[in-house]
Amino acid sequence: MKGILNSLIIENFLLKILLLTVLVLLSGYFFGAKIILSMVAFFAASVANATAIGGGFLFMPLFIFVYKLAPAMALKLSIATQAFGMTSGALAWGRKYIDKRAFILASTASVLGVWFATYIWVVPSNYIKPLFALISLGVFIALILEMRLKVSDEQHMAKFTLNTVSVFFALSVFTGGLITGWTAIGVGEIVALYLLFFYRLRLDIAIGTGVAVLAISSIAGFIFHFNLGGIPWELLVFTVPGVILGGRYGVKIAKHIEAEVKQTSGQNMFKKSPLKLIFAMVILLDCIVIFLSELFS
Repeated sequence: MKGILNSLIIENFLLKILLLTVLVLLSGYFFGAKIILSMVAFFAASVANATAIGGGFLFMPLFIFVYKLAPAMALKLSIATQAFGMTSGALAWGRKYIDKRAFILASTASVLGVWFATYIWVVPSNYIKPLFALISLGVFIALILEMRLKVSDEQHMAKFTLNTVSVFFALSVFTGGLITGWTAIGVGEIVALYLLFFYRLRLDIAIGTGVAVLAISSIAGFIFHFNLGGIPWELLVFTVPGVILGGRYGVKIAKHIEAEVKQTSGQNMFKKSPLKLIFAMVILLDCIVIFLSELFS
């Protein structure tokens, strides 16, 4: 009975994707190619909110190479898009999957980092692409390590005390906020990984908390860049609907996969974390493409 129910959930999800695909293609026919952004945004937000990685890994290369935006403009659009998509995902995860204390501490440190990167320590536009590629490589390695990690004695809540581990957590998340302010990626996965490695949180709670922190960080970045100006609104109106829907459905799929993984004893990385492994490959491809483009430009 449970297997039938799971199959119905997946079939229902695939049917909705198919209907959305048809809708987007029809809209593209009547309103132009920009509407395809909604479809890309949907898939990016689905994976981003299922893994806490952030849609910037797909949005930044897309905006730079396909829509020919300058790196600084692509950054503004990626952060603005994430503000809507990650918020949708955080609401879908719900308070049950978000560690309140970790969220408050991490959000404060991360927003401070994003503010610092936006107003104080601003990297030149020509540094954004190589920095993005370098961070992508680091996150790829971190993802592989995370998928190989077998957490024992899982905790439902992070027990924070004023010690070296908590201080380093705040500093790490502040650094993640800096990286997110420079490249639109980084802080969500830093939060999730730290909570997994050092506080032994359950995977779903670590991811849910990472998504929520990235949501707050992206909202802050959106506000900062709204104040600075330069957000390409003509593209943002097409990405927002896709990420709002994708955020919610990505969380549903993540919860379903997590429930399935708990019932299996296999240690194959694809079976343990299929979404993370697929996205890790995409991140590595992003890294290679950007490094090559910088090398031959």
